[in-house]
Amino acid sequence: MNISKNLNTYEIEDLYAESQQDDSLRLPKSMSHGGPLGVDAALAQLVISWARAHETSELHLYAGAESASEQISLLGRNAAGLAALIMSSYIVTEKHETIAKRDALTVIRPLIEAMYEGDLRNTAHDRGARPNVINLFSINFAKREFIKPFYYGGSTPHIHSHASFASLIEMSSALMHTKQEKNFLHRSGLPALGSVLAELIANADQHSVTDVYGVKYKKGLRGTSVKASRINNEDIQKHSDKEPQFALFVMRNMLKGEHLDFLEISVIDSGPGLARRWLSAKKGVPVADLIELPLEEELSATLECFKKHITTKDSATSGMGLHNAVQALNKLKAYVRLRTGRVCLYQAFQGHDQVVEYNPKNWSGDRELMAAEGTVFTICIPVN
Repeated sequence: MNISKNLNTYEIEDLYAESQQDDSLRLPKSMSHGGPLGVDAALAQLVISWARAHETSELHLYAGAESASEQISLLGRNAAGLAALIMSSYIVTEKHETIAKRDALTVIRPLIEAMYEGDLRNTAHDRGARPNVINLFSINFAKREFIKPFYYGGSTPHIHSHASFASLIEMSSALMHTKQEKNFLHRSGLPALGSVLAELIANADQHSVTDVYGVKYKKGLRGTSVKASRINNEDIQKHSDKEPQFALFVMRNMLKGEHLDFLEISVIDSGPGLARRWLSAKKGVPVADLIELPLEEELSATLECFKKHITTKDSATSGMGLHNAVQALNKLKAYVRLRTGRVCLYQAFQGHDQVVEYNPKNWSGDRELMAAEGTVFTICIPVN
C-alpha cells in the first residue's frame, strides 16, 4: 500500500479496504498532505489499523541501507510515521534489506527522549525557531513509556491534573504562536481546553492500553499531536466538495475572507475503540469484532461511552464533566471530529452565549465506513 503525500480524510477512508489486504506499507519521505484538517491523525489511525490487520506487516522505506536512518528520522517526526515505526513487524529498504527494529528505534531515540522530558520544541520538527508540530506519545512497553508531560509518580504513574494539562497547552501555544495569537487564544478560553485534553488522555490511558480481553498490546501508542496550521480561501475552495462541513466552519471564521490560522489538537490511541471497549465491559463478554454488531448499536455505544467516561471517570483528572467540556469547546468556537470503529462524528461550535449540548453529526453522510482500530479525537480552534 503506497501512501500519497496529498491526501484528505475522505481519501484516507478509501484506503481502508486496501490496508486489510496488503501487508506492506510505504509512506512518503515528505508528509505534507493536502487535506485541511486532521490528516496526519487520520493517517496514523489508518497505519494502526493496517498493522493490526496482519500477523506480520512490513514498512518499506524509499531509501537504501546507507540513507535509511535519514528517512526513519523524518518518519518519526510525524504521528503517522511514528505509528508505522512502532506498529510494523519489519522495516525494509528499497532493496528489501531488513533493518532491525531496535536499530530503527535507536534512530528516533532523541525524539522519544524529547517527548519523555517534555522538551516540546524538539518532539517533531527541527527546522526554524518556531515549531508548527508538537508530538507527545507514550509507547507500550517502552523504557520511558510514562512520559513526564502526562504522568507523575515514577514506579506508580498517575495522570497529571487538569491544571498541568492547561499549562501544557499554553506552553505549546507559546512556542507555536505570536504573542498576539497567544493572547487571543488565552482570552478565548484556551486554558479550559487543557481540562478537555486531560480527560481524553486519561481515557486513552485507561481504555486503550489493553485489548478487550484485558491483555496489554505488545505494540501500541497513545498521545497527542498539536499542530499550528493556516488555510487560505483558495485552498478551502479546493476541498469544499470533499470536506463541506469543515469548509463551512473555516469560512465562518476566516479573517477578512483571506485565511484562517488554527490550532489543531489530536488525541490518538491504538486501543480497541470506544464501542468495543464499552460493550465488552457492559455485556461482560469481549466484543472481538464489530462485524456482527448493528451500526446503530455501535453508534449508541460510542456516544454512551464518551459521555459516561468523560463525566464520571475515577482519576486525578476527574471533575471536568461532559457539560463543562462542551461549554469550553463552544467558547473556543472549536470544530471537533471523532473517529472510532465504523463511526465518524463531528460538531462545529459557534461560540453561542447560551448553553450548548454535545450533539455530533455523522461525518460520512450515507457512506458506510470500514472499521478502524483505535480512537482519534481532533479539535480545531481558530486563532485569528
